[in-house]
Parts: sequence; structure tokens; C-alpha cells
Amino acid sequence: MTDARDRDVASMSIDSALAAHQTYNGAFNDRLHIWFAAGTPRGSSITAHSAIGDTAKQHNIGITMHCAEAPADLTIYRTQYDRSPLEFCRTANLTGPKTVLAHVVHPEPETDYEIMHESGTTVSHNPTSNCKLGSGISPIPDMIKAGVNVALGTDGAPCNNTYDMFREMHLAGVLHSGVRQTAGVINAYTVLEMATINGARALGLDAEIGSLEVGKKADFVVVNPAWYNSAPWDSEQLENTDVPGVDPITVIVHSCTGSDVETVVVDGQILVEKGKVMRINESDIEKMARQAVLGIRQRAGVGAQNNMGLHYC
Repeated sequence: MTDARDRDVASMSIDSALAAHQTYNGAFNDRLHIWFAAGTPRGSSITAHSAIGDTAKQHNIGITMHCAEAPADLTIYRTQYDRSPLEFCRTANLTGPKTVLAHVVHPEPETDYEIMHESGTTVSHNPTSNCKLGSGISPIPDMIKAGVNVALGTDGAPCNNTYDMFREMHLAGVLHSGVRQTAGVINAYTVLEMATINGARALGLDAEIGSLEVGKKADFVVVNPAWYNSAPWDSEQLENTDVPGVDPITVIVHSCTGSDVETVVVDGQILVEKGKVMRINESDIEKMARQAVLGIRQRAGVGAQNNMGLHYC
């Protein structure tokens, strides 16, 4: 099977990835890490994926791959490779504690959960993307029960529209309750862990970031839930031991959005203060984004479409 994204494959190679890793990995005070990104298997030789897996293991480089995202992917794994999605990954040496598999919407539970658990492989749950693209709902509660490390992601902007992790947390926290018709299938505390310490664990950085602990890096955000969307939140009510107020974790996960973030600190450096980005001009970024998308539409010959079926640019 072919895919439009395959046109870029010719410009990619293991050697170029190794060169990029040698040049850039650890840059910006170790904030930039270079990983391998394996293409989604669509009938290509399994040896090509094995070469990626073997090389990554030899050089202790992380691996990420979109796995079993669309319904058709499960059929491809079976018809082309006679394996479940995770059996394919294990055979190709793609599983392990430095592997993040995005989506995993259509696994084979009988084999795949145990493979992910035993190998330490992480699943990146992307609920908004999976819903928008009609991929399906990943069986995340079952993976969590099986001991799989589940982190949270947004996928790419075209598949989501934003990179707002707060919106992603909210959807992850309510989606599975709706599907399984049981409230609280994944509670707010578990969702917050998916977005923080589980993500750090996925990157092999949980000893350095992902939680507020003595000895870890100063990586955190300050959230001010002071707007109407967070009402009736009141921090002072938390001090009432007889009738405590609203749980702050519930407020963060289900009421806040990215616009409620006042401060962002990364490795002790303030990048956002009072809601303003400190090191770049946001207006310039917005202008460049508008220019870039215009160029993309012109080259593609595809415009937006409104509800009346009329095209406009």
C-alpha cells in the first residue's frame, strides 16, 4: 500500500538520523534530544524497521512510531506480516523503555498489552486526533490496568487544531467514561499523571522532570484558574477542613485551558511570564504562520470549505 507521506522517504536514512543525533542531541543545555521516527508499516519489508530498531538500541537512541492508529492498520499487520501490531514491533526490535508508540487504537489485547508492559514500551494517547480523524477510541483503561505506561499527546496540528494539553487532559478524562458508560473510568489524578510524570517516564527523564521533587529540574507551569470557566473554584475554601472546596486537580484537568497558564519555567528559566512569551515576538510568529499557510494552500490548490460547500481562501 502507498501513502502520500511516503514521498519523503527517499530523503531519509539511518545515516542522516545518526548524523543529526551526533550533531544536535543534548543541545540547549540537554533540552534537545534526537530520536528515530519509524514510518507506519504499510507493507514495506520488516527488515527496514529492524534496521531502525537495531541501530537505535546500539546507540541508545529513542524510537517513536505511529502504531495501529487507523482501523485498516490492524488488517495490514495481519495480512502483510502475520503478526499483531506489537508482535511486529517486538520482532523489529522497536519495543523497549525508550519507545513511544503513538495512538495504538487497534491493538490485539491477547498479546499486545503484555508485550508493552514487559518491554516498558509507552503508549501516547491522542484522544482528540483519534476522534477528529475517525480512527476510533484507544482502549486506554485496559492498558492502564495491564500496567502499560500511558502518556498523553496531541498529534500534529492538522489532526487536532491546537497543542493545548489542558483540552487533551479533559477529553482523555471524559471520553472513556462515555464509551464504557461508567463515570470515572479514568479519574483526574490519573489523567494528570499521564500528562506529566508518565510523559517524563516515556522519555527516560522521570529522574529529572515530570514531578515537583527535591533534586529534579525546575520544570513547571503556574496556572491561575481565576476566570469564569473555573468557577466556583476558590483556593481559600481548601483550608476549610470541615467542608473542603473543589478538588484542585479536577479544576486543572476539567476546567482550565492553556490560556489559564500564567508562567512557564523550563530548567529554571522563565519562558512565559504573566501570560506573555518572553523570548520571541508572538506577533511575528502569528504573521509568519499566516504567510506559511497561504503558501501551503496555493501550492496544494486546496482551499478551506464552509458549511454551504463554497470554497474560499
